Amino acid sequence: MVPNSRRLRPRILLALAAVSASFWVVAFAQAEDKAATVDVLVSGQGVPVAGVKVTLAPDNGGTPENWSVAVSKPLGELTTDATGHAVFPNVPPAKYFVTTGCLAPGNWISGSYATRVETLPGHASSITLTLRKGAMIRGKALQGTAPAGHAVVTANSADGLLTPCPMLNSSNVDSTTGGFTVSKVPVNATIALKAEMPMGEGDLGVWREFHVDKPETLDVAFQFPAFEARDLGSIVVDLTADGTAKPDSGVAMLMQTKDDNSWRYTANASVGGTMGPTKITGLPAGHYQIRSNAMPGSSKWWTAAIDTLNILPGKTATYTIKVKLSQ
Repeated sequence: MVPNSRRLRPRILLALAAVSASFWVVAFAQAEDKAATVDVLVSGQGVPVAGVKVTLAPDNGGTPENWSVAVSKPLGELTTDATGHAVFPNVPPAKYFVTTGCLAPGNWISGSYATRVETLPGHASSITLTLRKGAMIRGKALQGTAPAGHAVVTANSADGLLTPCPMLNSSNVDSTTGGFTVSKVPVNATIALKAEMPMGEGDLGVWREFHVDKPETLDVAFQFPAFEARDLGSIVVDLTADGTAKPDSGVAMLMQTKDDNSWRYTANASVGGTMGPTKITGLPAGHYQIRSNAMPGSSKWWTAAIDTLNILPGKTATYTIKVKLSQ
């Protein structure tokens, strides 16, 4: 007996639907198999670091460390979890930059913070980016017993490990307490810490130098000397040259450094030209070194020998710079 075509039609349609569904399941699975995974670990000297933003962006052929959103639009941004990992799933096969950028959290200092990776279909790529734990300086700047709120603190290190990322970040000095901090201090390095505040026509400076051995918090105090009006003097500086030629204006640089290196005072003043003698006031009394030279761009360059002079408290000294004009 020949089967009724009307009875066979539903069975044929069901069979075709099953074949079609199987095709799409296989196709979707194959598409998923072609995607890659990029697993990024951020490690701080062997310790996983949580809370670090990691960016995955197309590789435009430049340098990974110089990547920015202006270079290529990120494919994704994730924050590392408690295990220090950030996992990017379903990454299309291609070449990418992976970077945490320079802005590491807290006192972490960026080390190997960017690299490139080429993902392959169905494969997982594992990458480790590194940070270094830095120290912190917690300080106070005082002048006498009062907060030195106008002081500016700077720090540098000649032997710290080189990195293009920020280190030795100094805060402003608090005007009510004199407190300040310096974060991201490199370890196993010598740190030069300097504080300066304006005084009279110059700047009063104090400094400290020390070696940081481990990532800890160091307490530092800067003590600026307090001066009364009776402790200060002034000077009138004039300029003369050999022969009849009148020298162009220049700059005189005065510096006094205490014998115990507890503080230093520096002041610069314009001298000569059409201005006549120059008076510099508010100078802490003491022994000064003076250096002088013509202003950059002068028609006739001149210099003067380095000399010394004394400023007496409550007195006005006079000094004439004797210059030799260049031929």
